[in-house]
Amino acid sequence: MTAAAARARRTSTGFGFLAILLWGTSIAVGRVVMGNIGLVEGPLVMSLSSGALGTVLLLGRRSERAKLRTLPLSYWAACGGLFVLYMVSYNLGVGLARDGSQLLVFGMLNYLWPVLTVVFSAMIFHRRVSAWLFPGLSLAMAGIVLAFLARPSGQGGVMLRGILEDLAASPAVYGLGLLCGVSWGLYSNLGKRIAGASEANPVPLLFLATGLVYLVLFILGAAPAGHAAQSVTRWSAVAVGALVYRVLVVDLLAYVLWDAAMRRGDQLLVAAVSFFTPLLSTACVSLLIGVRPGGLFWVSCLLLVAGAALSRASVRGE
Repeated sequence: MTAAAARARRTSTGFGFLAILLWGTSIAVGRVVMGNIGLVEGPLVMSLSSGALGTVLLLGRRSERAKLRTLPLSYWAACGGLFVLYMVSYNLGVGLARDGSQLLVFGMLNYLWPVLTVVFSAMIFHRRVSAWLFPGLSLAMAGIVLAFLARPSGQGGVMLRGILEDLAASPAVYGLGLLCGVSWGLYSNLGKRIAGASEANPVPLLFLATGLVYLVLFILGAAPAGHAAQSVTRWSAVAVGALVYRVLVVDLLAYVLWDAAMRRGDQLLVAAVSFFTPLLSTACVSLLIGVRPGGLFWVSCLLLVAGAALSRASVRGE
């Protein structure tokens, strides 16, 4: 590897670190947007705004258009489909969560993607793994189970019956969280597998496609009645500020940085740093939404982080 290539690799890896920091704010900010603008209307405005703005800036440059033409059809079908699936599942899960407690557990399920990125990386790229992978996965699963047991504001554990009733009452929230973890783990690996070190930036177009999906949901009136993020538009200063931040920083900037890191940076190192995202996200939800995670929930976060770290340590070679 030449010195220039090594510098470019380090820069792309740094992009991934910054994306992780920004994503730590995503769930809390998204909840604010959807709580004020609506479950479907909020993501519709966010996705179309970030997609349209990014696409105009992208397609306005001839060099970027040429790079996009290098991406094979299989990338648009597989990675594009996974990106849209993740974004729709993510926003719906954040908006459908009944309260802060469910929102925190949804976040934990979503943040299985660092662990699954490592697992899928070993499978897709045929990397060697050691026996540490299985204790790592066990710790991560233990963290998820403990997240269900934990409740905010120091309420402590709940009985198994209560957990099962919660699962039965809100299967969509938890199912969407798990779907997020799987789809983003696959997207992060298949992008590198299919597109390699391509410098094309498809993210704005993928956000635009996500916005079109939400437009269809809006036209069909797909928002369920009785969800926490009611479809009552309140364009307060807080809502507008959260919307602008989500569009420009979390949606446009962070996803572009992550895409570059996954295709041109140290994929496994970035995945390792991303293990700490559940801690960042929980802290942001606590500050912006006002929910106070109990001690058990913080322990569940640490178990998820430790499980991801062990899983990463089990993989050899890139």
